Amino acid sequence: MHSVRCLSNARRPLALIALPFIIAGCHKNTPEAAAPPKPKPKPEISQIDLKSYKPNETGAVMILMYHRINPKEPNIDLNRTPEQFRQDLEDLYKRGYRPATVNEFVENRMDVPAGKTPVVLTFDDALPTQFKVISGTDGQPHIDPDCAVGILETFSKKHADWPVKSTFFVLPKEGKAGTDPFGQPESIAEKFDYLLKHGCEIANHTSTHPHLWKLSAEKVQWEIATAYKDIKQIAPAAKMSALALPYGEFPRKAALQYLKTGSAGGTQYEMRAVVRAAWRPVLSPVSKPNHSLEITGGPVGFNPMALERIHGDPRHANEAGTFEYWLKYFDEHPGLRYVSDGNPDVVAVPKSLKSSVDEVKVKKSGKILQLYSFSGSSGKGSGLSVQ
Repeated sequence: MHSVRCLSNARRPLALIALPFIIAGCHKNTPEAAAPPKPKPKPEISQIDLKSYKPNETGAVMILMYHRINPKEPNIDLNRTPEQFRQDLEDLYKRGYRPATVNEFVENRMDVPAGKTPVVLTFDDALPTQFKVISGTDGQPHIDPDCAVGILETFSKKHADWPVKSTFFVLPKEGKAGTDPFGQPESIAEKFDYLLKHGCEIANHTSTHPHLWKLSAEKVQWEIATAYKDIKQIAPAAKMSALALPYGEFPRKAALQYLKTGSAGGTQYEMRAVVRAAWRPVLSPVSKPNHSLEITGGPVGFNPMALERIHGDPRHANEAGTFEYWLKYFDEHPGLRYVSDGNPDVVAVPKSLKSSVDEVKVKKSGKILQLYSFSGSSGKGSGLSVQ
């Protein structure tokens, strides 16, 4: 197995905690027990905000899939030029989308402002065009402004309400190419540190990017567990709890259960989400399945172990499955978009969509369901930056 660069974490001595105590004869009066705190009032979205934002937290979310951000290749399904990626961000921003990660979506804790729609940006394979460090005119290392992370950082500086937040499905060292994550072994740890400090998610894409359907159950576990172990050695804070299927392919039935949990070589893993390369937006985690919507070409129901993603391809802008198609689709069907209420404790939904809510899931998530009518009733950086 290849060598990886590990972060050195020196152990710090535990601070001694002095427990309060009363020395006999020093204190004559025993303090009264503090009154129990009053229970917090149930959260609620104000009528003013409901009228203003019209939230719908049963709507659909787009999970976008990116690979190369290469100016020397055309805009096809696995490549986006830097200019086209910048345009993607502008198109999303002006339509009221804001970024979230895969696990934030799965756990229904997407922190986007009221009235905005979450969108999940994902990047596969840890390619050099996603995160590249170059020498600046000052002789110091800087993020390439034309790589994906550089474009995201520049965009975030222009739009303060668009954080540098994405999910990166990384390869510790892809078997075919034999390259380190992002192609610059000398800066692997620093890049991972930057991503985590900027709210990004580092996730699993197997160890050697195989066709999983060809592998035994033992080998499937080895692929996932080895990637988990190797990336955690580089970035111990990475949760590695989401998995992108190489080529979008599921393993055989006998190995299917090991996508969620398994072990190999003494390393155990557990996935909260599995994403595939497909073509539809995904309904909210608290929505009921809507088969009629699916068969008419709409979003797919929520399944954390088979989340669908969308790729961009301007050649097929009018065909279902592309980013270009779905962007226009939600322009024409705004009622199907997930729209945030801005309150993490509340699931706000129009009364007309009550039947689409899975109230058991809402309760299980610890949130409160608030139905309303449309009338109104009812961090420190890692040292890297773009020069």
